[in-house]
Amino acid sequence: MSAQERCRVLVLGGYGHFGARIVRALAITPGITVIAAGRNPAQAAARLPGVDLANIELCRLDTAAADFAATLAGTHADLVIHTAGPFQGQGYDVAQACLRAGMHYIDLADGREFVAGFPGQLDALAQRMQCCAITGASTLPALSSAVVDALAPQFEQLHSIDMVIAPAQATPLGIATVRAVLSYCGRPFDCWIDGRWQTRIGWAKPQPVRFARIGPCLASPCDVPDHTLLVQRYPGVATVRFRAALELPLLSRCLAALAWLRGHGLPLPMEALAGVFARAGRWFDRFGTDLGGMRITLRGQRGGLQHTVHWDLTAPMLHGPEIPTFAAVLLARRFARGEGLPIGAHACMGMLSLAEFEREFARWRIDSAVS
Repeated sequence: MSAQERCRVLVLGGYGHFGARIVRALAITPGITVIAAGRNPAQAAARLPGVDLANIELCRLDTAAADFAATLAGTHADLVIHTAGPFQGQGYDVAQACLRAGMHYIDLADGREFVAGFPGQLDALAQRMQCCAITGASTLPALSSAVVDALAPQFEQLHSIDMVIAPAQATPLGIATVRAVLSYCGRPFDCWIDGRWQTRIGWAKPQPVRFARIGPCLASPCDVPDHTLLVQRYPGVATVRFRAALELPLLSRCLAALAWLRGHGLPLPMEALAGVFARAGRWFDRFGTDLGGMRITLRGQRGGLQHTVHWDLTAPMLHGPEIPTFAAVLLARRFARGEGLPIGAHACMGMLSLAEFEREFARWRIDSAVS
């Protein structure tokens, strides 16, 4: 696409938790026509506050419908951004439909198997259609890998990558996000620890962690794409670890209790519990703050000595949920400028620099620092 043409970007799940944020950001971007797509366009006005609906197109689009591919093709989109999770257990049907329609594709997937298997499943089709397909254009692995890429040159030998995220207690939660979190609660998964694959249990055994500006939290292991992708990207690293922390330790212990029960064979109805957990979490908002945080710690050798670097991010005013949308927005803007995206199917690593994310941080008063 040339820089003179107006780019048509369809946001699938465009009235949802992350999709609405992407629609809002792209609707004010020169050169882009935004199509907000979902099962019920009548909900758009309520779920897109502050967005002039006259500036966007609304489209009813259901990925489970028999006519999905035909309806999708009828939108004449140039680029599709898929935000309708959870991606854990989801197949590649949506991406395949986009590519077969000659549309470029980006998603916000955080499912480990989905993201890790994406290039192998879709690269041949993307190459044949001369389209770009990008998965994981979200906090993980897009932002996390950009941080590691920026800091790794400080090391002669990188030994470990340790990542922790803590959303603010009052952060709005989409039901798909809660379902994704609960999908691996109490389930074993492999982590690269001390140079070998070791088993961890999702959300079990929370441990104390600290952030730059957030009080002490309890963090638990989570199954994310970085466990696979960063090990591959940095073959000499001995440990890659990701954990998530809830701002209130009580809620971390509740999740740990669910993990223990599920891990010991209790058949918990996780689908039903997602709604319960999302509603119950709101009862505790008064005890939390508006600050979310992320810390990435790299350890290794520099000048023959042990060297440690911390990268800290603090998101105020409940702006944390904007962060998972930045990568997709940046890539869509790049595409609209006529700069193009790499042909083929890729995980979103090495495509965006930390400096590009930092410019988005500034728009939302999100602070980041290296120490």
